[in-house]
Amino acid sequence: MDVKLASEFHTLSLIAKFSLLRPPVDLFEHHVNSTWGLQQPATVGLIDPKHFLIHLQSEEDFARAWSRESKIFDNRRFLLLRWTPDFTKRKDSSFSATWLRLPGLPLPCQNPAILEVIGNSFGRFLRLDDRTKKMKHPLAPRMCVEMNLAFKLPDVVVIAIGSEEPLHQKIEYDLRIGFCNFCHLQGHQESNC
Repeated sequence: MDVKLASEFHTLSLIAKFSLLRPPVDLFEHHVNSTWGLQQPATVGLIDPKHFLIHLQSEEDFARAWSRESKIFDNRRFLLLRWTPDFTKRKDSSFSATWLRLPGLPLPCQNPAILEVIGNSFGRFLRLDDRTKKMKHPLAPRMCVEMNLAFKLPDVVVIAIGSEEPLHQKIEYDLRIGFCNFCHLQGHQESNC
């Protein structure tokens, strides 16, 4: 219980993991605060030679940062991880912000509140992309959902509205990030470990 209470302070924290040549903390913090579109400044601190802790101030800023598509800074790729109480330097979190599309989703289901319910049915809804919010691409609405990569990602979601026949909606992922249940690292599958 004490660990849970102490950990609540970091529920809005992310970890940036650089594989090689970590940039200076101050430069990365400036990058986060000037380019990520946050409403309040984030604090970036060094955990170890490969990991930065990014502490965010609000749920909205957390969702915006966690759902970032670009994970490159100064020509260096980094992995963005959600901080959890069992974080260690040798074990990544199995949670990932995953962008996905729902091709052919009927227009009545493209209400933002309904899309949020759909996202929460198989993960934790983070946000819609700007084109989906503005109804610029109703052919395949796009959203970001936090998902546990330790489990198989669903290929369909069942949508039941009223007394109508349930709809088996196809899910297309922009990028499937692997997670190895053997070494607990993101980026590859157990078969390639």
